Amino acid sequence: MLDLDVRTLFIVSISVTIVLGFLLLFAWYQNRETRALGWWAVGHFVMCVGCALLGLRGAIPDVVSIDIANAMILIAAGIGWGGARLFDDRSVPLSGVLAGAILWLLACQLPVLDQSINARIMLSSVIIAVYTIGAGCEVWRGRNSEPLMSRWPLSATLFVHGFVYALRIWLVFAFPLATGASFFSAAWFSIIGLESLLYLIVSSFMILAMAKERSELVHKTNAMLDPLTNIPNRRAFLDAAMRRMRQRSRNPEPVTALLFDLDYFKSINDRFGHHIGDEVLRIFTSKAASEFRSTDLMGRLGGEEFGALLFGAGEGTAVSTAERIRRALMVATAEIEGHHVDATVSVGVAVLASDMAEDVVELLTRADSALYLAKERGRNRVEVAGKIHAPAPPLEEARAAVAAIAALRVVNPGAAPKLQAAANEDELQWLDARPARTAAK
Repeated sequence: MLDLDVRTLFIVSISVTIVLGFLLLFAWYQNRETRALGWWAVGHFVMCVGCALLGLRGAIPDVVSIDIANAMILIAAGIGWGGARLFDDRSVPLSGVLAGAILWLLACQLPVLDQSINARIMLSSVIIAVYTIGAGCEVWRGRNSEPLMSRWPLSATLFVHGFVYALRIWLVFAFPLATGASFFSAAWFSIIGLESLLYLIVSSFMILAMAKERSELVHKTNAMLDPLTNIPNRRAFLDAAMRRMRQRSRNPEPVTALLFDLDYFKSINDRFGHHIGDEVLRIFTSKAASEFRSTDLMGRLGGEEFGALLFGAGEGTAVSTAERIRRALMVATAEIEGHHVDATVSVGVAVLASDMAEDVVELLTRADSALYLAKERGRNRVEVAGKIHAPAPPLEEARAAVAAIAALRVVNPGAAPKLQAAANEDELQWLDARPARTAAK
């Protein structure tokens, strides 16, 4: 009766594995980007063939029912390990997938394995345990780069199944099979077979859950990221900003808002084409992101307008950061694909002291007013909300003053006066594109 139950369980396990293989194959067909689903499906089918050959021992030659059958089961275990690596876009060495089967086939040439079913069970158990625990480690390893909740139960399932297979080694020592006996006659095989059946069901559904969770995460991420610059879009930026501002209420700190608007961006598209305009946006994003800290927020608010929130930063830090970004953009866009683009950006800055309360909308509104002031005062500049500036000298007068200062510095640098026009020297320098192109070269 026990023999009949074990064989029935064996047949049920093969049937369930086939069904689960087709389920994984169907999931892969719906989502071709997750190639690991296809690997796992193939692994299920190979496992079914190997188990079927193993169950036909006595009806077919031993070399097929023992050597080839177990080799296919070990290949299936290797494919499962490879699928776990492929799920996280890691390379899958073919040697690693086939190593267990090759080791098995070589060991089968030894008399000790040819004559002892206990030795065969121990060797196959060790190889399957290594592959299964290795697959669990691969799934667990990807939790930092992609925190999917389904990784936890799948990793646990793989680890438990691997340890159960390792337990078979002890069971063979404790309850060895007689020479020439079938593994169906082992008293503990029904328990191991039941665990294997449960493992196949649980692991397959956890794999499907993990693939579904990834797909949902990708769609959610795509909905929250700007596809051109790969930074948060307006919705994601505002959501993150509001969350951080709520946290700020428990831990007060200064916050500075920066609004960037690329000057005459429509003219850049009209003169050089939209692909150059897109490149300018990508360059600006890259240069700006390199200046921000990991605690800062940055997003594309729409078109050529970008926003940033600097937490724990005052006016001085924000203005110097904005100036570095402004200069870096001028240098980086001095020449793009042979075109002298010379893109510039205007920046509005609004500061919120640590002892003041204001929501994100109000803070960005003040930054927008400063940005409008920067546009009104000639563009390519940084303005701070609420800050009063002394009127600048006329442009021609300022140019003449800067030229005189520059000439005097060449003759006698120590005697060069600090005129008001000298404060505009950097600004006047960028009014002409040639210095920027020279710096870029």
